[in-house]
Amino acid sequence: MASKSSKSSVNTQPTVPTPPENKASVKTLAGDRPKTSPDLFEKSTLTKVTSSLPIWEASNILTQSQHLPWTTDPDGKLIYSRDVNDGKGAICFWVADDTEAEHPSTLAGAAALAVIDTFDMRAACMHLIFAAYASQMEKPWEQELVIDDRQLESYLGLQRRTDKNRQEKLELIEEIVKQPCKITTFISWPRQGKSKGFTVEEGRLWHLLGTRYHYQQDIFGEKQLSGMSFVIKAGLWAKYFLNEDDAQEQNSPSSKGVLSKSLLENVMSLWQHRAGAARLMVWLLFKFQLNRLYTIPVRVLMEVAYGPDKVQLAKQDNQLRKKLTNTWDEDLLALHDRGWRIKFDTESYPSDIQPPGFGRENVRRPRGFFDQLLEAQLEITPPESWNIAHLESATDSSNEEVAELAVTTLTGFEVKSQRIARGWSQRKLANLTGISQGLISMIENETRSITEANESILKQTFEYM
Repeated sequence: MASKSSKSSVNTQPTVPTPPENKASVKTLAGDRPKTSPDLFEKSTLTKVTSSLPIWEASNILTQSQHLPWTTDPDGKLIYSRDVNDGKGAICFWVADDTEAEHPSTLAGAAALAVIDTFDMRAACMHLIFAAYASQMEKPWEQELVIDDRQLESYLGLQRRTDKNRQEKLELIEEIVKQPCKITTFISWPRQGKSKGFTVEEGRLWHLLGTRYHYQQDIFGEKQLSGMSFVIKAGLWAKYFLNEDDAQEQNSPSSKGVLSKSLLENVMSLWQHRAGAARLMVWLLFKFQLNRLYTIPVRVLMEVAYGPDKVQLAKQDNQLRKKLTNTWDEDLLALHDRGWRIKFDTESYPSDIQPPGFGRENVRRPRGFFDQLLEAQLEITPPESWNIAHLESATDSSNEEVAELAVTTLTGFEVKSQRIARGWSQRKLANLTGISQGLISMIENETRSITEANESILKQTFEYM
């Protein structure tokens, strides 16, 4: 987005310029928001997501980006591919720079690397949100998902962030919505036994069909961006991997799994200072659900977290080796602190090379520890609360219980409408609720999110006064 400027010292929120006209963008007033798809986490902190190879590998692209083994295809385009069934099939990915064309031009060389370099690990959270929605649709390659900034703020924990203002949050949301839509995929799935093979021609992983920009007038009569809505649809690959009947017929490797809201929030909070831990969380989520393989060599996990090149360089550089090992220890502690269960193989991963707090008491590690560490094995499994049985238990509740638990999010536009309908000034609403007039103004302009406590107070005031 273009540079920001403020109107005056009274109006502290920057005025966001009108987005460029294109076939996918629509400008509306804040009250004209389209109806969105149901909230993912309305009934539980877990939601269903199908663990399939295209979803997992796209997550790897967004979290590991240039760490992956990108090569050049026969057309000179940059490609990331993975063999299927001993090389009898393959799943391939390319990147494009635009999000609008039905059949985008994928990129080669430096242009492709430039796009890959912009991939933000937080976009993997957006990809997982899309995947969770698509996993719960009957025909996600035909049905559209409509999602807005308020839902995404809630899923990602952005409403609690005080280091970003409203406009900065909207800029971030728009950018990480677009990134998964820049990935294209081609799938050649081999025949396996009685299961037929299939081919999915190259196409977008996710289609961004439209973006609506919602505006609200400030006290100077100028329009300010107050929200966004996005229309998303899965690519044709979803027909074979997310449709239960077709997936069973084609024997495509997928399983029922869960996405935890806490995973999204953890990745959003860790991506800068504990990037390795964030990458591991996303990778292990699928590793656990697809393969059920618990014991994993440290070398594999380090290459996921930091990239193969950095691991190889650490073998040759003493200072880098110490730094990388300290980072590894801290990342394991970050996982443990967030409920991940870690079990060391005592034979290959003895206490004298385990992180402090787990087993090692001596500050110094033994000579030659790094080679031993790379070959060590451990089990890392998600928090017990992520068990799919917990989700099934929550969704099996009676309709009355669900109705009691469900909370309709109050918006700034609705607060303003309710206040005006009653003929109240902002000062009167402030007196009735105990919420400051300044905060009410910011809530109505949707430059400040509504806390649960204030939402409860406002609802009670509108209901009983």
